[in-house]
Amino acid sequence: MKLLISLVVILKLVATVTSLTIPENGKLWAVLVAGSNYYYNYRHQADVCHAYQILHTHGIPDENIIVMMYDDIANDEENPTPGIIVNHVNGSDVYHGVPKDYVGEQVTSQNFINVITGNKEAVRGIGSEKVLESGPNDHVFINFVDHGAVGILAFPSDELYVKDFIDALNTMHTKQMYNKTVLYVEACESGSMFEGVLPPNINMFATTAASADESSYACYYDDVRQTYLGDVYSVNWMEDSDAENLKSETLETQFEITKNETNTSHVQQYGDMTISKLSVSGFQGEKDTEPKHVPEVPFDAVPSRDVPLHILQKKLHKLNSNSLEARELQKSLFKLNRNREIGRAHV
Repeated sequence: MKLLISLVVILKLVATVTSLTIPENGKLWAVLVAGSNYYYNYRHQADVCHAYQILHTHGIPDENIIVMMYDDIANDEENPTPGIIVNHVNGSDVYHGVPKDYVGEQVTSQNFINVITGNKEAVRGIGSEKVLESGPNDHVFINFVDHGAVGILAFPSDELYVKDFIDALNTMHTKQMYNKTVLYVEACESGSMFEGVLPPNINMFATTAASADESSYACYYDDVRQTYLGDVYSVNWMEDSDAENLKSETLETQFEITKNETNTSHVQQYGDMTISKLSVSGFQGEKDTEPKHVPEVPFDAVPSRDVPLHILQKKLHKLNSNSLEARELQKSLFKLNRNREIGRAHV
């Protein structure tokens, strides 16, 4: 089905790829961020690790890729395959080789801002101390994955507000830190980080998992790992990048494919739409690779905010209802539902 949808979209677009996507002497840079922690948020780090593998395989050197993730999932006691993270049911390991630039409590909104604005002094003594050192001939790819709300992207212990985010993007532009920048953002209400606030004239193009007022969706529940392995928007664009020739596919085509295959939320695009005519390889790497295809499995998609609830329900369904573990899970499920009702009452 995915292949059929992809072919239909490509034929419909009849997109012309701009061959020279990176200015002469330009480089590719990337910042990949998983803004959550705890095992039930497994999918966020899995998404970011998968994104790293795509960029690395397509030739972007590690010194130009900056990764921020809590790094508490691979060796969590709940993980039945220690040291391994997958992004698809029965998928291959995506954790190997991933740089550990900023981990644990270093994953903050301020460190993220410092990284993308090239503020080396502000991160001195923190993590790898890597920041974007890109210039006016370079392309930058930013991928953020986590929870969100209207005007907010979440980090493990704080939040990034839309004004601060847009200010940072404007700073990148003012400092001539890129020729063009592309952002892919996976979060609930992620459209609110760009809608009506991303200037159309600063050479940035963004796509988001959801509109400004809806949830994004988790997918690929794994009975072995007892958690969701990915997010619908993220696995759709990444599985497309794995399977396609990135030099002959435009960002517009990847957006349309991802939009069509993400039937759980409304994938959006913002900013300078002329950038969408450029090839995906101009931001995700230009090295030729062998296409990778994964077997189709049901998305089993659920709203991101409901993930803890659905995990508990699935665990409970597999247990003898009279067992001690089942009774403990029933208590946890009751508390979770009660807290959700209290939360709704105060909205």
